[in-house]
Amino acid sequence: MAHIVFLAPPAVGHVNPTLGLVCELVSRGHRVSYPCTEEFADRVKAVGAEPVLYETTMPGAGEKPLTLHGYDVARGLLAGLRETRRLSEGLDDWFRRNRPDLVVFDGLVAWWGRLLAYRHGIPAIPCWANFASNDEWSLTDEYVKLPKLDLRLYWFILRMQRLAAREGLSVIELMDSVGRGIRGHLVFVPRSFQYAGDTFDDGFHFVGPCLRPREIEGRWRPPSDRPVFLVSMGTLYHNQPGIFAAVMEAFADTRWHVVLATGPDVDPAALGDVPSNFEVSPSVPQLDVLEHAQLFLTHAGMGGVMEALHFGVPMIAVPQMAEQRANADRIEQLGVGRTLRPDAPDFADRLRALAAELPGDPSVREAVAGLQREMAAGGLPAAVKVVEEALSE
Repeated sequence: MAHIVFLAPPAVGHVNPTLGLVCELVSRGHRVSYPCTEEFADRVKAVGAEPVLYETTMPGAGEKPLTLHGYDVARGLLAGLRETRRLSEGLDDWFRRNRPDLVVFDGLVAWWGRLLAYRHGIPAIPCWANFASNDEWSLTDEYVKLPKLDLRLYWFILRMQRLAAREGLSVIELMDSVGRGIRGHLVFVPRSFQYAGDTFDDGFHFVGPCLRPREIEGRWRPPSDRPVFLVSMGTLYHNQPGIFAAVMEAFADTRWHVVLATGPDVDPAALGDVPSNFEVSPSVPQLDVLEHAQLFLTHAGMGGVMEALHFGVPMIAVPQMAEQRANADRIEQLGVGRTLRPDAPDFADRLRALAAELPGDPSVREAVAGLQREMAAGGLPAAVKVVEEALSE
């Protein structure tokens, strides 16, 4: 069988969406290698792939997370450039000694995957854990506000042009993951959730989410017959004591069983007295909790959004950065949830009102069920078909 390499930036929102596909490919007899940081090695091993460890230059724990807005855009782009230069050289010898048959790389950020695949003459599939872009719609044009006076952006473009030219690529081929050597695009989002979805050609395969095996995270069962409300602000934008306090104020001693995931850098003890109907911990087995949940308060990272829709759970979105605002707007447009501003003075009251409204709203239930049905028609079988057809070309 084939040797397939997956490449993604070291972030939960980019690695997790690929793990279900990796697991399925391994079960079908393929060898899968996954360059990753130590943080993700156990997850990669758990799905049967071989971790290839490296040290990242990306912002890590304790550093300000990227917002991809205003003058922070250049910081994000330059971080991606540093990582690309480091890994396109650092993994080159490994590629030469372990030549894969196919490279699957994160199309938004993992430019090193594009470079390594093209340099070694290996066909590649960009995968998108978020919205894809084309001439009709792009996240950058619609949500990422580029400051024209930030000279770092011009320096970044110049460096990327030079980097691409050394490999014989144009900067568009490198950054947009198009052109020579590309064997289609895998999008872990259903077409109807994608902005301007009907404008993307058949080279974009909107397979929807390919959920990871639940055993990676452990298992969870609801402790009572109360309705379950999951609250999670993700792994990067989770330091939200105001939001967590508002949730406790709104739902203390109510009919809800609230599962609150604080994130890795927030001490649950710092939240004070926890109401008896709350379950608070740094992380939870999110797939298991969502299977039993009636409502999900989320920062609107695409991974969590897709998981909620898979299980038919309406959402209250509290976005923290540009990409999440795009996701939250789409949630509201399609009627599968509502958006709240984190700085709203009546946040707790509005949260309580939405929790009373959304789970029983027939239009919300219908909208969620429609997307759930669309995703059930794609997923892992559709994604595997794209990968194995690329191998046979």
